[in-house]
Amino acid sequence: MKALKISKTFKTLGFLLSCLWANERYARVQVAAAIACTAFVIGLSVVTPVLLKWLIDGFSSVSISSITAYMLCVAYGCAWFLSQALRRGEQYLAIAINERIKRFITLNYVSQVLDRSAAALSDQQSGAAASEVSRAQDSVMRALFGIFWNIAPLCVAIGLACIVVFSLFGAVYAAVLIGFLTAYLYSTMLTVAHCTPLQRKKNLRSDRASACLIDTLTHADTVKAFSNEASELAQLEGAFRAREQASIQIARHMEVLGALQLLIVGIGLTTLTSLACRDILAHRLTVGDFVLLNSYLLQFTLPLSTFGYVIREARLGLFNLEELLDKINTRRLFKPASRTLFERAPSIEFKQADFSHVPGKYVLREASFSIPAGAFCAIVGPTGVGKSTLMKLLLRLYSLDSGAILINGQPIESFSEHVLRQSVSYATQDAHLLDRSLRENICFACPQAADTEIARAISTTALTPVVAAASAGLETPIGERGNKLSGGERQRVALARALLRPSHLLLLDEPTAALDAHTEATIFKNLHEEYRQTTRLIIAHRLPAIQHADLILVLKDGTIAEQGNHRSLLAQDGIYASLWYKQVGSNVIEQRQVSAAF
Repeated sequence: MKALKISKTFKTLGFLLSCLWANERYARVQVAAAIACTAFVIGLSVVTPVLLKWLIDGFSSVSISSITAYMLCVAYGCAWFLSQALRRGEQYLAIAINERIKRFITLNYVSQVLDRSAAALSDQQSGAAASEVSRAQDSVMRALFGIFWNIAPLCVAIGLACIVVFSLFGAVYAAVLIGFLTAYLYSTMLTVAHCTPLQRKKNLRSDRASACLIDTLTHADTVKAFSNEASELAQLEGAFRAREQASIQIARHMEVLGALQLLIVGIGLTTLTSLACRDILAHRLTVGDFVLLNSYLLQFTLPLSTFGYVIREARLGLFNLEELLDKINTRRLFKPASRTLFERAPSIEFKQADFSHVPGKYVLREASFSIPAGAFCAIVGPTGVGKSTLMKLLLRLYSLDSGAILINGQPIESFSEHVLRQSVSYATQDAHLLDRSLRENICFACPQAADTEIARAISTTALTPVVAAASAGLETPIGERGNKLSGGERQRVALARALLRPSHLLLLDEPTAALDAHTEATIFKNLHEEYRQTTRLIIAHRLPAIQHADLILVLKDGTIAEQGNHRSLLAQDGIYASLWYKQVGSNVIEQRQVSAAF
């Protein structure tokens, strides 16, 4: 277990180095320049106190010439200025590296999300995912800059200072300096070990709080509609209170242990200063030596007061990255298909298809049917009988338990999932729109579409009045999730988006459920007449709108109970006929409107 943990830590460090030393030339130049700045700052931090010592010793012995004194003053000032200027340059480069790595982490994480299966995406919590991305970005910065721009440079500087102290003041001073530094680092390691499980608890509560926050903000209209603000705020307060308590708990432990570390630094500082006083009183050291020693102590004990904090932050950053490494280590590549799978409308065949979400509980059972190329096929049946599942099986979002799906006579598994989905147009009754303009939403599946093609899709979906009424036409923003549009308008935008893609296979899962019967019939008539070069599968509940379909499949309990056209199904006097007479009998006026559309 310990070996596995060490291996994971080294793997995480390797990932940090890959983030730092990226393939882009400009990124490597940034890193090299930042390292050079750091190296010069370390060198100047060692040299500057020596210049001050020479200047003070010269004044004390009154043996220094005025020219030498002025030159030392200039050198001392220049060294200080250069060290501060280089620190500014280092900070600028750190910001540039930070932003580049944030972009790298975010794209890697999102690509992993987009590569997940449909089942995994259904379990995805946007708030928790956003929290994970933020934590990953923050953790990389903590670990990367903590290790490479705080811990490593300070260790080098302390090492050089120990060498100078040993050479100028002897082994006793060096031993005391190394001793209190060792005690300090050991206490830091204990602090990290103690705080790691507390950090894990904080991460879990932070993810939960973010998930609650995003959920509440996303569905604020629903909360308001049910006048449930008090309950929602109470739930949100509980989640954030739990996160607050976890954060306070870890902060309390870190600050208590941090006070112990400061005590260790104070004891070391007092001891070395007392030794220097003793040797000055015994005339074994000069005042310049005391200033030199004190400069080094102040130069490194002040950073040491935060050194433990930096180590803890870097270690906790590594811990967080170890948890998220599988989600941010690699980036999935998605390339647009150079060509579609279908040069013309494909035929579709299901053979003895079985599918279940839960083993033994079938959604589809021995489903068999054939859809000719270019046919207008409607799928009807009660809710929950497997209609939407058929669509998702054709998109390879799910896989059959047994049986086969053939497209143009070839097993669907022989087609790449990615290329297949790029060759299919798909729309559902849940119109998932983006917080962009009407044009951007309609053109989402085909950004390069010409204006004539956009106009055709708008006309087919009866969207022309909506665009005409919009304040800025197609450039009008539609708000988050399209909340500036009505439910029917959102569905028509989603349908136009699907139709705009140059595809020969069109899958529509109740795309007009929020529309009135007349508009729905008009759209289906357009689809029936204008897209004869496309195989069309449409799920619908209002039967009058699909009565002119070439083929109607009736599902019941996951099986194809009936199939045929409208007239043949009425002649069978079965399930379809029963549904038809119930709908037509309950709404004669609506039926007349639908018939008029055709």
